[in-house]
Amino acid sequence: MNAVEPGRRAWGQNAGLCLLLFAMVVALSAVPGIRESQAKLTDSYFRLAPKPRQRSPVVVVLIDDESLQKFGRWPWSRILLARLTNNLSQAGAQVIGLDILLSEPQSAQTDGALAAALQGSGRAVIADKIGTYPDGPHWVEPLPAFALAAVVGHGQAALDGDGICRRFPARELALDGSRWAFAVEVARRVAPLRTSAFLDAYGIPSSDEGSVLVARPTLVPIAFRRDNFETISAATVLQGGELAAVRGRPVLVGFGTAELGDRISTPLTSVAPSPGVMVHAQILDSILAGRRLRPVSPWLALLLVLVTCGLVVLFFRRWRGWQAVGWLLFLAGAVYFAGLLVFLWGSRVLPAGQLLLAVLLGPVAVYSADFVLVERSLTQQLGELRGWLASRAKSPGRRDATDLSWKLELLRRLQAELGSLYELHQTLLETTQDLVAIFDEQGRLLLHNQAFTSGFEAVQPGLRLDEVRARLAPKDDAPLSAKGTGVEGEAYLDGELYLVRIVPLPATTLSPGGGTVMELASLRTRVERDRARAEALGFITHELRTPLVSIQGFADLMMQYPGSPSCAQAPETIFRESKRLLALINSYLDVLRLDAGARPIRSDLVKLEEAVRQVFDILQPLAAAAHARLVFKDGESHAVMGDATLIEGAVLNLVSNAIKYGEPGGDVSVHCRREGGEMVLAVHNQGEPVPAQELPRLFEPYYRGSGAPAGLPGWGLGLAFVKRIAEKHGGSVRVKSEAGGTAFEIRLPASAEIAVERGTV
Repeated sequence: MNAVEPGRRAWGQNAGLCLLLFAMVVALSAVPGIRESQAKLTDSYFRLAPKPRQRSPVVVVLIDDESLQKFGRWPWSRILLARLTNNLSQAGAQVIGLDILLSEPQSAQTDGALAAALQGSGRAVIADKIGTYPDGPHWVEPLPAFALAAVVGHGQAALDGDGICRRFPARELALDGSRWAFAVEVARRVAPLRTSAFLDAYGIPSSDEGSVLVARPTLVPIAFRRDNFETISAATVLQGGELAAVRGRPVLVGFGTAELGDRISTPLTSVAPSPGVMVHAQILDSILAGRRLRPVSPWLALLLVLVTCGLVVLFFRRWRGWQAVGWLLFLAGAVYFAGLLVFLWGSRVLPAGQLLLAVLLGPVAVYSADFVLVERSLTQQLGELRGWLASRAKSPGRRDATDLSWKLELLRRLQAELGSLYELHQTLLETTQDLVAIFDEQGRLLLHNQAFTSGFEAVQPGLRLDEVRARLAPKDDAPLSAKGTGVEGEAYLDGELYLVRIVPLPATTLSPGGGTVMELASLRTRVERDRARAEALGFITHELRTPLVSIQGFADLMMQYPGSPSCAQAPETIFRESKRLLALINSYLDVLRLDAGARPIRSDLVKLEEAVRQVFDILQPLAAAAHARLVFKDGESHAVMGDATLIEGAVLNLVSNAIKYGEPGGDVSVHCRREGGEMVLAVHNQGEPVPAQELPRLFEPYYRGSGAPAGLPGWGLGLAFVKRIAEKHGGSVRVKSEAGGTAFEIRLPASAEIAVERGTV
């Protein structure tokens, strides 16, 4: 019986810890930030999934920069859209989906031509969506002539709290009843049975008759595919080019430029959001291919979390030290890859975020419970020792060698447990980043952690509580004041703001007369957040007002005096200011996310030549407009370890600046080279040199040099963005300016380059 009791007690402790850990995981999973982190974890599975073996049947026709250069700026005459529809129909397209809002009339002739083309094709689908108006949201419907000539599907996107599109509403409630999604309408005309099976898998009735209309639509997860869709420029279709690729395949027509149409972030996007038509293509391809993605049932998810909590408790009750660290890494990796395998082979989404949370919280729960058990055991044994000594004092007996050995054994055990308790106290104190100190009843320092030593530079053995409080400068709007049994408030220590808590310490063996516990928690994150908010407010007030005032003024001029000669340049000005506004917002968001630490710096092998080529593809239209030539001067491959998205963003900023501020018609060259332990990526343009006194300030936020043309849009954030990226990677930035032009350099550690040369990467 005595041998069974400890086993039952250990089993009960493990079960209690398992349930406690399970409750902690479930509670924390409801926190928005942790819930978004779990969604990001699933996003990584899309990027790791292999590319499908079969090509997608979907063809995308993009209204891109080439099309706008050849056929004029948007909006086009609907004669062009009619010609595009007719050419696709004659080429044998199975279904033609126009992801273009056709809500505004042009003329009876042009509108009639497009309506005839849509009706003549007999298989056209057009889009509508919900627009935002001063009096509230309304449906932006196509003209009645177009709605009669084609099928209408809604183009609404569902964005999660982090602004990423992972699901879509299969049906939306409109004034005339429910309306299928744009991609679903196309799929219903391509493969009705597959579409019906796809919708039935998510519990959505595929028939329009007898279905119950609900105001809250069912959101269906999108099973993204990694490879790109086959795309054709609208210019090729309008010019009657080779269109054999569209025969017998569904075709989606939409915008491919950043200035037109919706840009939506998806789990696959990195540098720039994806065009809305590409999201429709992903939905259509998943329906036709039968790819479905569903989470496991809630009960199964809870069971998996409970089992994981039990395994974690058993592992960390058994292992300690470096072995525990190894098991922590092993369990985290096993959970992540188990979720990946189920995602790839079962099209199911495991609660991998909750399982990882259980693995990370497991050591905290187990070691905290051990601390409580050690303290309880020590208190019990001290009580037994006190009782034994009292009994021996009242009735002294025979003192032989047996009594002496028992006392020595008891003292040895007591010393071992006291040492364990002290180490546990020290470990708990050192693992927290807060400044923690314990003072006795007379205000003398007893214990403190290393963070407290660093905060007060040098801690003397006789340091007193009143001396520590004298070093604190209370914050005016939140001074130290009584709260409950202690004192709480905000104060500055050496210029840094802390949340200060001073609470009484009950009587312990360490301090029989009681004492005081002081804790200083850094508020640096809150201060930086307040600074970022103030910076954002100033940015909105001073920077966004100028283009918005220009857009509003010229729009008002066109409405009030449509026949005025001054209106001739109004559309061009509105278009230019809108582009400037969009670029302004995107660049500022990049800087803000980097400063806020929205995600950690990834460590990937980044091939600089591929990054530069990708930037050249993005900026080629801007270079063509400035009559500049983009040149990459390099004869060999170079690579660095870093975050590919951020490095490409830095190169994009430097090349864009070189085009805008360079000499018209000059070359913008990029060169990569190795200098000692650094990789150098240099961007050079031809033009007037920058004054030497301005060079040190070019990388400051919101600073623009005196030589910048007055009419050139900009706000001085791009180079600050480049500097932060380089410093996050352990590198630096430099600038050189002379008579031949200006060169900006990004210098990054060359450890990856050494590995490439040795053939180890």
